Amino acid sequence: HLRINRAANIQSDLYIVEGDEPNAFAAFVNGQRVIGINLGMVKLIGGEINEYAALIGHEAAHWAKGHVDSGQTRTNTLNASAGVPAAGLISGLSVDLIDASYNRDQEREADAQGIDYLLLNNYDPWGAVTLHEKLLQMDRGLRLPFLSSHPSSEERIESLKALIEAKKSQ
Repeated sequence: HLRINRAANIQSDLYIVEGDEPNAFAAFVNGQRVIGINLGMVKLIGGEINEYAALIGHEAAHWAKGHVDSGQTRTNTLNASAGVPAAGLISGLSVDLIDASYNRDQEREADAQGIDYLLLNNYDPWGAVTLHEKLLQMDRGLRLPFLSSHPSSEERIESLKALIEAKKSQ
């Protein structure tokens, strides 16, 4: 998290939050930049450090590219029934949360920038591919709500493979 923050030239805290369906997000919490990963995502990733780096790199890219700041924001108090990506975070926290979705072009941009952060920090960029392959397998049996605003997993996997190959040949 710290190495990727440095590469992205941002400062953010890392929160692990409740939630069974794999998810991650970038949000303001009490005026601080936060990258959050829920327990469902932690279970999905397990001990794969390169997949964590890919996930954190993607969320850090949303901060670095201004996607969070330019998105419509709303102030929320998160609780277990709020129905937002970080539901159950810590009851009573005041949060300015992005409107839960970026557009697909912003997602593609964050994917590409995230690969750069992985390479700068000597993480295996193929962790991004294996993470999306896991999400694709899950998505087949269960519709993950946050993926509706994202490019399809198949598209992302192919794009990530092409990005990695292009960057390795540079």
